[in-house]
Amino acid sequence: MPALKAMFLPRASRAGLRRQQQQGAASLVVVLMLFFVIALVSAYTSRNLIFEQRTSVNQYRSTMAFEAAEAGIQWAVGLLNGGRIGDDCTEAAALAGSPSFRQRYLAIDETTGMITARMQLTNAALELHPTCVWDGAAWACNCPTDANPNVAAPAGAGLHPAFRIRFVQSTVREGVIRIQVNGCVRMDDVCLNDFSDAPRDSEGRAQHTAMLALKSALTTPPGAALTVVGRVAGGGAAVLENSAETPTQGVTLQAAGTANTAGFTITSLPGTPGSRSVVADDASLPPNGLTLATLQALPADPAKWDRVFGAVFGLLPGSYQRQPAALSLTCPAAGCRQALSNLVAANPNRVIWVTGDLILESAGDVGSMPNAANAAVVGPATIVVNGRLSLAAGVRIFGLVYTRNGNWDGTGTITGAAITEGDLAAPAAPTVIYSQPVINAVWRSSGSLVPLAGDWKDFK
Repeated sequence: MPALKAMFLPRASRAGLRRQQQQGAASLVVVLMLFFVIALVSAYTSRNLIFEQRTSVNQYRSTMAFEAAEAGIQWAVGLLNGGRIGDDCTEAAALAGSPSFRQRYLAIDETTGMITARMQLTNAALELHPTCVWDGAAWACNCPTDANPNVAAPAGAGLHPAFRIRFVQSTVREGVIRIQVNGCVRMDDVCLNDFSDAPRDSEGRAQHTAMLALKSALTTPPGAALTVVGRVAGGGAAVLENSAETPTQGVTLQAAGTANTAGFTITSLPGTPGSRSVVADDASLPPNGLTLATLQALPADPAKWDRVFGAVFGLLPGSYQRQPAALSLTCPAAGCRQALSNLVAANPNRVIWVTGDLILESAGDVGSMPNAANAAVVGPATIVVNGRLSLAAGVRIFGLVYTRNGNWDGTGTITGAAITEGDLAAPAAPTVIYSQPVINAVWRSSGSLVPLAGDWKDFK
């Protein structure tokens, strides 16, 4: 009907109506084009948004794997300087004789100092890989001694980062081992077991490596059963001897000053008189630039004696006490023989720093002879005493004893070696037996494992 009505309109009115219809069609085309442009802009924006989201997710997972690998290195270094642990990698779960993390995964040759990675006992071709996974609240770990790691993947949605550790022998020098850590965003054996350099098409993987070096508990092994950076007063009943398994050592007493051995019982190597195994007035014992006279000059200068300490241990006393593998013990006046024995037994290859006097009041052993093949063996101890040393009859210490005070008393036994700063007082009457295997174990196996500067890599 509109078209019919238009037929009866004047000519001018009909022309205007046609122009309006043409303008409406043009407007429709313009609107459609604008909608098309807007759609293209929206699609491009959405594409960028999706790309950014995917990039963010990839970056998030990559960072998670990176942090997991970094956590693995820090965790391993901490445990390498710790005590005995259980299969869940915690000290709380450690049973009597349970090996420490260091004993589980590193074999140290106490003759050469070379460190190798331990393999599975029942299959020497298979490596041991301690593994941890984040379950949302804490790390759940497994430290196997003769099996593949057994860690269950956490239940529930979400990412649960994990890391797996591998040790590789270094041919650089003795006392060095390489650690490799794979970090993955989930408990995936395919990802965790791949220690190659090849990239993987996975949700996220990072590999960190570092060289770890053993900062020995003993930098300069003593050459005598008893070393005195001072004078030996004499008048006691000390027993000094070299053990039968020490074919190359013949010195029983080495002193920076005079050595009065009246009352001493001295036994050296077969064919060597005991008196010929005493080295007195040894100017090589004080560090360079110092003499016994300057060390003992009044007023006393602790910094000079700290240099004596540093010549033996390679660190000044404050740094030595703060090293990762050091433990502090305060011994009460009533004595602490059992407490010290327990501390040494629970912490093989660590250093015991006694803050004051060390009074061992009852018979019993502290440490033992070394046996690298049996991790249940306590092994030798490294003991630094800041005060006097008192050894009751029947006390047997296996290891190195260093005292910063020459006031000794008692009749106990030290098998290994003993070193003291200052004059050795007359009442001292211990038995000191030089043992090369004990000293080698302290020198080669005890101390702190620390990362070598400049070797850490995280770009895999």
